[in-house]
Amino acid sequence: MNTIQLLQLLAATPVQVAFDNGDGNSNDAYVPEHWAMESLMILEESMVMSKLVHRDFSSQVQSFGDIVNTRRPSKFYSSRKVDTDDVTEQDAISTNVQVPLDQHHYTSFIIKDGESSKSFKDLVSTYLTPAIQAVGRGVDRSVVGQAHRFVNESQVGMLDGLTSSNFRSQLVEANEKMNMANVPEDMRRLVLSPTSESAMLNTDLFVAANQSATTEALRNAEISRLFGFDIYRARNTPCVSDSATDVSTGTVTNALAAGTTAASQAVTITGYEVVLGEYATVAGNQQPQFITAATTGAGDTTAVTLDVDNKYATAALAEIKVYESAAVDLAAGYAAGWSKEINIDTFTNAPQAGQLMAFGVGAARRVYTIIESRANGADQYILLDRPLEVALVDDQAAFPGPSGCFNLAFHRDALAFVNRPLALPGGALGASGAVASYNDLSIRVVMQYDSKKQGTRVTCDLLSGVALLDAEMATLFLG
Repeated sequence: MNTIQLLQLLAATPVQVAFDNGDGNSNDAYVPEHWAMESLMILEESMVMSKLVHRDFSSQVQSFGDIVNTRRPSKFYSSRKVDTDDVTEQDAISTNVQVPLDQHHYTSFIIKDGESSKSFKDLVSTYLTPAIQAVGRGVDRSVVGQAHRFVNESQVGMLDGLTSSNFRSQLVEANEKMNMANVPEDMRRLVLSPTSESAMLNTDLFVAANQSATTEALRNAEISRLFGFDIYRARNTPCVSDSATDVSTGTVTNALAAGTTAASQAVTITGYEVVLGEYATVAGNQQPQFITAATTGAGDTTAVTLDVDNKYATAALAEIKVYESAAVDLAAGYAAGWSKEINIDTFTNAPQAGQLMAFGVGAARRVYTIIESRANGADQYILLDRPLEVALVDDQAAFPGPSGCFNLAFHRDALAFVNRPLALPGGALGASGAVASYNDLSIRVVMQYDSKKQGTRVTCDLLSGVALLDAEMATLFLG
């Protein structure tokens, strides 16, 4: 959406804009409602996944941690009767799903006094656009990062195994799974990482689909419609290259048939003793499995048990990759509900954005997706797709996930993105702010002069929550 399109939209559609100019600034470049509207436009352009799932929005102002009630659509079943029977009503009330507003995404920056003479247009391109794109990236990663919820529940393909040769068959299998689960045929979507998209673009499927696709659709990340799916390119889809992971390799001793019950397998992994909970993949199967038991000693590993059955047959002497654990690094640990960054150490290749991250073993195990990863000196800080469900202690093992892409095939009602407006600061606090809301999306911009920094601080933030509505309406599309 460009500026002209936005103006046309404003003329045709009411857009909620709430604002409070606490400082009475008449400089057009610093009017917060202008920044809020521009932020909303940039945010709409930068998100893909968040626009494809169920959206829940109201104009009611909320705070971080508030609970919002959204709905899971009812499912009906067919009944029979004879002429003398009364009909039996089925519950047509959707199931309530409570969603905590525990995703407070923001970016903040200072516009120095020396740049205050710049026009609004210049300030947008220099500061606002990259800032809002970062917010949009965090929001999208939080939504598509829910792909971890479907690991070993419903999935097709192999990690690092999607090619132009097998893309068609994998797409057919995903379609079959959705059909068998009675997923409605309308609003089925498939989001692909750029790497997985390349496998599709190298097939004749894309050539045929592209002949009927519109230029506008392609510009808006929609690639085509195939086998019942509207297919989109989503840059924030979880995807990690093998070279960016810490891996110890070895071989499995014996062949293992598809569907074989998970049990101890003899292996040869020289020079590394595995840690229970670490992810491992075996060539030919390449599913996101993890180690539940092992035999180790003298620096080697001689047997492992993986958490689920083989989906595909594997050969004797097939390569096994173990994704080495890292560690939590904070003396006080992290309490359950912690929603900010977590410090990780004991690694060579730092955990990457888009990579799975698990903590704990057995019933205490929780799996997340990393949505941001940044270094600060010797420290590596990761941000997860949701707050911690279980507390972490210092030096606790952290299990980075395997390489590959976790694309997602889903119906709109599989996941929900819930968004609510944030409260505006009072003018007496010396800050000016605005909230812009449109198309089930709301963002706030607050401005305040900082005498210490000698500039105007601009903070752009968004309050949201993400919820799983129906696990049967999505399938992992591994790549």
